[in-house]
Amino acid sequence: MKEIRVWALAGALAFVSATAWGQKVKSEEVFIQSGEDVLRGTLSHVKEGRKAARTLAIILPGSGPTDRHGNGPGPTLQTNMYDQLAELLQAQGISTMQVDKRGVGESTLTGGEGSMLFSDNVQDYQAWWALGQLAGYESLLLVGHSEGGQIALAWVAKNRPKGLKGLILLAPPGENAADILWQQISRQMAPDSEYGQFAKTSLDSLRAGYLLGRPSPPALLALFRPSIQPYLMDWFQDEPMENLARLSGKWPIYIFYGEKDIQVQPSAAMTAWGAKKEPNSHVYTCPYMTHTLKTDIPGQRLATYSDPNLPLDGDLVRAMSSALVALRSAK
Repeated sequence: MKEIRVWALAGALAFVSATAWGQKVKSEEVFIQSGEDVLRGTLSHVKEGRKAARTLAIILPGSGPTDRHGNGPGPTLQTNMYDQLAELLQAQGISTMQVDKRGVGESTLTGGEGSMLFSDNVQDYQAWWALGQLAGYESLLLVGHSEGGQIALAWVAKNRPKGLKGLILLAPPGENAADILWQQISRQMAPDSEYGQFAKTSLDSLRAGYLLGRPSPPALLALFRPSIQPYLMDWFQDEPMENLARLSGKWPIYIFYGEKDIQVQPSAAMTAWGAKKEPNSHVYTCPYMTHTLKTDIPGQRLATYSDPNLPLDGDLVRAMSSALVALRSAK
């Protein structure tokens, strides 16, 4: 495991703004160092009157090249959804930390794609929370989107971080990532075709802990390229429902899904978990929300991926606001 050092960079890069609800927000650029890599983020401190917030929410971004703002490197993913989530949290008097994952945004990945593991992404949040504690925060709230929700569950299950108040998981996968990928692949090609059989065998091999011993056909190279296989193999060892079971009843957990999400369907396992109505277990379904946490535009299913001016889904805002009030008042 790489040695991680915690640093804060402020001063000239700090700036102050105000929310529509009257809180003052002071933001600064921060970073942590892991080996030769530098991971960067934005720490936004909320102050209501003379009282500074003592709770910090870390926003864990989704999979792929999604940066701390909720945007990608090209025009097909421009949402600002994490900036909007941060504003929603700040309006409730909660400070926020938005981070770029390894190799995304302003964070580096000197070893290249082949050096990146799912477990490294999980462990990075130990350092981010340590930085938050150095900044004076006593309580932690994790807000994970998509794969970020899976990472939040994995990190808490392993580390039981001091000061944790609860988790908010937005479109989290409930099944093993290999099973989800197979569901997606089998909708695009016949499962019993040559490519379908290659994909299923490859997923099973990586899940069992073996790298692929033969080259992928061109149609599947993007998914099974050699440089991404170590990450997939590590990722497939994580079981979200097992982690959720370890945490049930110990902390409040709020899960939100969108019925218009074309990437992550509401998890039957997590929905069943919420239906038990156990203490601290909450699952909500927003009927018009897409994967980008915005309201679907009929007939334009990808429109919410490329318009950063669209607001967060109204049902999500109302339900999440109520959850934040409950979390803030919890002892």
